[in-house]
Parts: sequence; structure tokens; C-alpha cells
Amino acid sequence: MRFLLLCTALLAGLPSTLHAQLMTTVIDPEQSTLSYTGHHLLHDWTGTSEQVTGTLTFDPDAPHASRITVRVPVQSFDSGNVLRDSAMLERVHAAAFPEVTFVSESVTVHTWMGTTRGYIGTWTVHGWLTFHGRTHRIDIDAEVRITDGRFRAECAFAASLRQFRVKRPWVLFIPSRDTIDLNATIYATLPLVTAGY
Repeated sequence: MRFLLLCTALLAGLPSTLHAQLMTTVIDPEQSTLSYTGHHLLHDWTGTSEQVTGTLTFDPDAPHASRITVRVPVQSFDSGNVLRDSAMLERVHAAAFPEVTFVSESVTVHTWMGTTRGYIGTWTVHGWLTFHGRTHRIDIDAEVRITDGRFRAECAFAASLRQFRVKRPWVLFIPSRDTIDLNATIYATLPLVTAGY
């Protein structure tokens, strides 16, 4: 009996992260989006994809252990201009490299706190972005919120066209800016997540 009580006391004193469990779910493609914004001296333009898929592995008690994979078909980006989108598909050789993918490697948690309906925090997700047949490491800042079991991450980052060996578009003999800005909104359902406090 004393041995049983001792084991119970020891287990009660273990960090809460040892009791937590990682859960894996799929990204919700009906609400998740990825958009890029290109910049030119004359104007900016934005192309948006609503065909974001992937998986999320998550533990609300150990968010640093989270992992995510994201896949987006290159042809799914719509800027509202058919000619511009067709030119983009040619420039990035969409037939040969049909997807943009991101695979996380680790997560740095800057803030993470419970709310009456879930959790909220800021992370930096470190991983590998594959585009145009090239893969480079990238760090993505994200604002993460869990509300009533729904995961939502708002992410923003930049990428260099030159780094991925994509030729910049030209307008009136002027090239666009090398850097494009990307924004993602990722949704997923986490049925096991309940209110934090």
C-alpha cells in the first residue's frame, strides 16, 4: 500500500507535459488560404489559393512539439487576372513543379496562455519551403488561437524569387521586386482541446 501511495505521489508531481498527448488532424481546406503579393513600381497584385491541404500535429500543453505540413497546388492561385495567372504558371514551370509545400522542423513558442475558451499565443515555425523545385529553410511567424476546439493560425513571411530561381515579371521594361510577401490562414478542428482556464 505504501508503495502504491508513493507511486501516485510521484506521478502527481511530474510535469503536465508528460501527461499530454499529441493529436494529429487535417487542415480544413474549405477555410484555409494561402496568398502571395507581388510588388512592382507601378502596382502590387495578390494571388490567393483556397486549396490548402495538409496535416497538423498538436498538443495544447506542449505547443513547442507541434508539427505541420502544408500543400498548395500552384495552379490554384487566382489574382483576378487570367493573363497574369497564366504567365505566372509558365514562369514557375507549374507542369514540372505543381505544388508549393511547407514541412515544419521545430516550433519556438514566444507566448502561450489559456483563455476562457481555449488558448492564444505567438509562435515562430521553423521548416522547409519547397517551390519551383528548390527547397530552402524558412522561419514563419504565426499568431495562434484555439477557440472551442478550432485551431487557427495567421502567418506572414517573405520569400525571394531569386532564391527559388524564379524569373521576375517585367512591366514596361521594369522588373518586379524580388521579394514576395506571403500570408496564410490555417484552420483545423481539434476535438480534444477544451478551454484552458
